[in-house]
Amino acid sequence: MYRLQFRSHQLAWIATMCVGMIAFGSFHPLAAQSPGEMAAEQARMEAEMAASAEYGSEYEEMDGYGGYGGGYGSPYGGGSAQSDATQTYLADLVSLVDGFKLSPLFAPDANVDVQTGPVLSREADQAFAAGNPAIALALMCGHMATEFDEAGPVIGSVQFSPALRRPVWNVRWAVSIAVRGSEDVSDPDPIREGATTPGRRMAGGGGGPSYDDSGAMEEQMQMQMQMEMEEMNSAMSGYDDMNSMSMTPSAKKPVIKSRDMLNAEAETVMSENLGLVAEMIAEEFTKRFTAGDYGPLFKSVTAPAPADPRASMVRSPIAAPVVANPEMSAELDELLSIAPDSLTMWKPGLSYVGMGASDEMLLVAKREGIEFLLHFDVLLKPGRGDKTQNVSRCRMFHVASGKQMALSKGIDNLEAAQMVGTGRSADERAYINDQIAALLGIMDRDTKAVSMPQNLSAEAAKGRVAMLLGSPKAKSLHTLAEIRLYQTMGLLTAEEVEMAFDIVGGSEALLFLHGPREERLAMARKWAGRSAPSAKP
Repeated sequence: MYRLQFRSHQLAWIATMCVGMIAFGSFHPLAAQSPGEMAAEQARMEAEMAASAEYGSEYEEMDGYGGYGGGYGSPYGGGSAQSDATQTYLADLVSLVDGFKLSPLFAPDANVDVQTGPVLSREADQAFAAGNPAIALALMCGHMATEFDEAGPVIGSVQFSPALRRPVWNVRWAVSIAVRGSEDVSDPDPIREGATTPGRRMAGGGGGPSYDDSGAMEEQMQMQMQMEMEEMNSAMSGYDDMNSMSMTPSAKKPVIKSRDMLNAEAETVMSENLGLVAEMIAEEFTKRFTAGDYGPLFKSVTAPAPADPRASMVRSPIAAPVVANPEMSAELDELLSIAPDSLTMWKPGLSYVGMGASDEMLLVAKREGIEFLLHFDVLLKPGRGDKTQNVSRCRMFHVASGKQMALSKGIDNLEAAQMVGTGRSADERAYINDQIAALLGIMDRDTKAVSMPQNLSAEAAKGRVAMLLGSPKAKSLHTLAEIRLYQTMGLLTAEEVEMAFDIVGGSEALLFLHGPREERLAMARKWAGRSAPSAKP
């Protein structure tokens, strides 16, 4: 028993020494001591260890273990009892020190995000994921104009749009909708996949819950889980407060505003009035967008995953160092905060203009830099009984000219129900596919981007640049990016590029060519914010 007490006293002393050395920086590589100080410290520790060993030997004799000490001191048996005990305690010390995570204490700067590579291309993807495609495209053009030496892969991915008759990295699309007759009906009643009355769905029998009941049960389970998570987070809040008090002021990071990639209101409007029609059009567009049919940019960018509430329950007494991460920079957050309001997205790459007549929507789309518009006309009429007849058509416009390029067949919810009910259509999807097939065919024929022509001449490139310099929107990052393209293709000399930049933006544009890196990045963000149009009429 006394030996166990001695062991506990020794371990407690060692633990106290370890914690004390950590607290006062004794383990820090820079906390070096002079040779005299180190010798004195070692002598003091040996004296304390010897005194502790003598203190322990008294208890060993009382407990009947003193007779074993002499045997270990013979020349043939190894070390003394003191040296054996020392080895045991050193093993315990190593095990104890291994339990401490010392690396965070030696981190050079645990609160600095280490990010390498081009800055503006990363910020462009983040702006797109934050729901601002206009700023995203401007920043990517700024990347090509400003970070030219690192922008080769992006510049080289350029494509050509036959419909727009120019090089493109991203063709901008949008949707709008006009609904007539909504005041005459209580429910737009659009086509829904697998549409069945509640009575037929429940006619399958059984004592189980109905469709509505299962939805309610799922909602109740989600609410219960949310309440439990809130209780657990509340229980940990006290620890959070204590942990935050231990952080230095430099450890606090700026608060970045949370932004949604997609417009929830747009989803509600489109779903309520178009149902499966909207869903299928979105699917068809997304399939083409992610395949790069409308340019290589942003086709792989997805919305950030929602935060897992369970992550807040994982705590560590020593904060882990902050390493390279995809978090938005404070500069980009400020740019998105002060930039004029612009169109948000219904789906990735597909902006939402709003509700209104097609001519009004075209004006907004043109001001916003949209190139192709899908406009839905929905007509609602009271039908037999409590039914609503919902007839919709989709029109595709070339925004700059206002020309209608394609029109779908009429999509009628009552006709769909009859066709599916009589077996003339396999299901609602098959019916809608038949009605929009011609529209999708024209989209594929006339709006897809193709490979950039390889036989472009220097004269043609200079003619294109001259046209850009004479346009009302010449002072833009997109103009500078296209000039950089022709420089990469060897069609413009460095002197011609400098002259073109000077004409576009004077000293500000020349800064992109010759200025310090940080000044170039700041100026590119300034131009990106200035070029963003406002969606407000």
